[in-house]
Amino acid sequence: MSMPTMMRALQIDKPGDPAGFVLRDVPVPVPGDGQALIKVAYVGMNPIDAMARSGKINFFPITWPFTPGLEKTGVVAAVGAGVDKSLIGTRVIARSGFGGYAEYALNEANTLLKLDDRIDLKTGCVYRGASFTAWHALYKAGRLQKNETVLIHSAAGAVGIMAIQIAKDAGCTVIGLCAGESKVAYAKSFGADHVFDYLQSAWPDHVKAIAPKGVDVILDGNGGPNAEKNVDLTAPMGRIVYIGATAGTYPAPVPIPTLIFKNISIAGMNLAPIEEGPGSAADRAIIDAVALKRWRVPLSETVTLANVADLHARLEARHVMGRAVIEVGGLEVDGHIA
Repeated sequence: MSMPTMMRALQIDKPGDPAGFVLRDVPVPVPGDGQALIKVAYVGMNPIDAMARSGKINFFPITWPFTPGLEKTGVVAAVGAGVDKSLIGTRVIARSGFGGYAEYALNEANTLLKLDDRIDLKTGCVYRGASFTAWHALYKAGRLQKNETVLIHSAAGAVGIMAIQIAKDAGCTVIGLCAGESKVAYAKSFGADHVFDYLQSAWPDHVKAIAPKGVDVILDGNGGPNAEKNVDLTAPMGRIVYIGATAGTYPAPVPIPTLIFKNISIAGMNLAPIEEGPGSAADRAIIDAVALKRWRVPLSETVTLANVADLHARLEARHVMGRAVIEVGGLEVDGHIA
């Protein structure tokens, strides 16, 4: 079957709000040297896509008109010069560049990850980023140990949900924070021991009642005013790990004398430079935990490209739990049931 020359793509012409999205027909890109063309199946609704759309990030190459879609799964449809043609037809995860809000997307072939046969395409576009971020933040940056107490901000988000399960798997007591009763119930359903609504001002007192000496590890991808409470809630020799600030702001820097007096450490974590490589013990263990459903991936809803603008708006209003998925090619990509 010959390749089509045109495809549907959801684009935005300049930084702005979700109302600027336009679904249009554009040429199918042609893979260049070292590149692979993916027929896109599903895209996870990563907050980075919303931040890129609004012009808030500059650590990924962005050209306008812009087609978001960072975390995607699909099947390799064509390859450029220098790429092994046996890659064609392979189910893959692509997480190194945007472009997933389109029927076809280009990626550097050497950054693609083969999707484990036990994991379907829809789960595949979510599990890797969320589970690997949570695992590396807890174990590498947070130096997690058995029987510790862990406090997780944004516990109803995808990374938070995976962190709950990873910490419970390690034998830890898990305390979650999220906004509103529905998110509290959602986080509890994934095994957190305690979950508190951070819209209620008494939440720090509830944490102290559970851990009078403080918590051992705090995982914070939320930032905002709640992050200012982290230092006070950390136990001696405890670790605070920052992985982002979806609430919009980071906490004020902590003076070195405070770190000394409190006997605590603060770390930041960016997954890419420290990620355990394919085939490593950690890589295999994380994939097994997902494939065997010991850790459940929080797929909360599925929308089409036509409904992405609404999804972005709800995400920015903090009305999305777990990870929403955008269906692009979906079930028809390669006949696999997703």
